[in-house]
Amino acid sequence: IGCRNTPQDGGQGGQQDAAAVGREVDRARRDPHPIPVTPAMAMAERFDYVVVGGGVAGTCCARLLCTKAPKATVCLVSPTEILKTIKVVQRVTDNMDELTVIEQPVASFDDANLTFVKDHVKSLDSDAKRLELGSGRIVEYGKVSLCTGASPRVHLVDSSRVLTVRDTDSAERLSEALARASTRRVVVAGNGAIALEVVNKLRGVEIVWVVKHAHVGDSLLDVDVSLHLLEQFERQNKGKVVVTRRGGDGHGSGPSEEKEAEIRAPSAAPGFAHALGPKWTQSFPSFDATRGTKLDVVYNRSLVNVVEEGESQEGEGENWPVTAILSDGERVGADLVISCIGVSPNTTWLPEGKFDLAEDGGLRVSPSMETSVKDVYAAGDVCTLEGDVLGPQFFQIRLWSQARMTAEFAAHCMVDSAEAELLDLGFDLFTHVTHFFGQKVILIGLYDGQGLEDEPDECKVSYTRQTADTFVRVLLLRGRLQGAVLVGDTDLEEVLENLILSGIDLSRYGPEMLDPEVDLEDYFD
Repeated sequence: IGCRNTPQDGGQGGQQDAAAVGREVDRARRDPHPIPVTPAMAMAERFDYVVVGGGVAGTCCARLLCTKAPKATVCLVSPTEILKTIKVVQRVTDNMDELTVIEQPVASFDDANLTFVKDHVKSLDSDAKRLELGSGRIVEYGKVSLCTGASPRVHLVDSSRVLTVRDTDSAERLSEALARASTRRVVVAGNGAIALEVVNKLRGVEIVWVVKHAHVGDSLLDVDVSLHLLEQFERQNKGKVVVTRRGGDGHGSGPSEEKEAEIRAPSAAPGFAHALGPKWTQSFPSFDATRGTKLDVVYNRSLVNVVEEGESQEGEGENWPVTAILSDGERVGADLVISCIGVSPNTTWLPEGKFDLAEDGGLRVSPSMETSVKDVYAAGDVCTLEGDVLGPQFFQIRLWSQARMTAEFAAHCMVDSAEAELLDLGFDLFTHVTHFFGQKVILIGLYDGQGLEDEPDECKVSYTRQTADTFVRVLLLRGRLQGAVLVGDTDLEEVLENLILSGIDLSRYGPEMLDPEVDLEDYFD
């Protein structure tokens, strides 16, 4: 703890084989606690740059600081030695990468000027430019980057049968719970990316999916894309999964319930656990292929409470360990409730009233990623991008891709790198590559009209092209392409990205621009 990490493999750059990395990951998982502070450790240590948090943002920021300032001292503080980092799976376009998140032990990093401290931050004194760690250790900084991520919003229910899924630890507990042979019915509450992945992977059980919106995936997808993906899911699992819908038809219609559950805020001293990577559901156990799967999608409802066996089992003849109570009063018995209802930025540990916070609780940052406090920067899920930080076709969603982008940009700004001005171009265009229900989904620009709500409807037009395996929708404002959503292998991502950035007037082409007989890329070469 607190020692400078050097190559572990005889000078081969710290590139251990997969088995060695796996052994190191397992060892670190068995020892998650910081070493008790000693008198010598209590003495203040000073570093040029300190990064708080070992998730994607923290790791990317710290390692780039080491590269850009090789003579500076860099300290990374994280409560666990297993750090998250990004691996580029595929370069999709000049401005878009398909990413995966991998876990690596800190011992595999070979940055000679990096000091790793296994601990959590208890408090920050920005006047004295020092951090007090949980063990009592004092760390002073020249500049600090807060990459503490976000904590899941938790229902006010204390039960081993209610699991909130957001980080790697909770994902492990979920896998263990699903491995129980007695699991018959699971209630999934949530409508974001994690909920979609859970529903896609669960098999051999009855799933009651509680969706507070009128269609699935509302936080990322519009109604038509949602329906296309759900229809694809049904088609691919025909004969294996029985899908029913109630409370709406998934077309954006149906009554909406406004009653909300009580939510617990993150603790004052959060552990800053690591967010999930794109392939986190691979840890799910193998399901019995002989057991059928039923998916019951309940639209326009939310989970408001959960009671355990013995408290109340009204409405069902069968006894269940827990009962989920929905916003319309319906009671659903289950063996397990999985909550995926969003996150709140980890800022509650900061001195009250010292930092400028956005409405969502995140740290407001300047165009150089600096907070309202001098020499304190923020990146990843803990920060909120607003105003001058955002480009014309960019908006913030708390994604791994944006965690990496904001962290690397913050690192360049912290060292006053000349490259910062070039990297700022990344905030001009929103891009994201992901997979839902086994389908590749590419989101570009203002694909669902984000930020265009005040524009007159007559100035906006969208065109759609849909086949059995693909879906394409483009959105234009006054003839200029603003965004696009692509599902499946369409090969249109590069040309549509270029059309957005070039600002060409496409008015005269109309819906024919998506004609499958037209080679759009060749036409606009």
